[in-house]
Amino acid sequence: MRLRHTIGLKSSAAIVATDLTLKEVAMISINRLMTTAVAVLALVALCPVQADVQATDMGNGAAFKGAKIKMKDKGEAAYTMSFKAGKQFEATADGTKNTDVNLYVYDKSGKEVGRDDSPGPKCSVKITPATEGTYKFILKNTGGDNTVTFKVKVAK
Repeated sequence: MRLRHTIGLKSSAAIVATDLTLKEVAMISINRLMTTAVAVLALVALCPVQADVQATDMGNGAAFKGAKIKMKDKGEAAYTMSFKAGKQFEATADGTKNTDVNLYVYDKSGKEVGRDDSPGPKCSVKITPATEGTYKFILKNTGGDNTVTFKVKVAK
């Protein structure tokens, strides 16, 4: 069976392919489906990490004394803290086992402002807030269970 098929998105720039077989039309459709699937997967992979993690409010970042977090393989933990403008802070994470611990930092609008996704159990992110506000810290662990020490140090 032969079909007439239009290829392209704009009618002024459309290419008309005549006498395509049903098999060729099916291949074009499969190709478009696969391209769409790859695009959707890429968007999901690039979406911010913070979307699905419920954060625990730890109050003032300068008063935060640290936390020991027991993390499962592929586990996540999230905290929020407030900081004053112009006072640099450094967030660190240190795992007791050799897993991959990553640290992501987001400002109050949800924009990523820092990350350490290097391999290994140790992370460090330094930030100097331009404005006073709340920051969200997300820790992710992969490669096995681990106990992670999370600290924040504010410059004096």
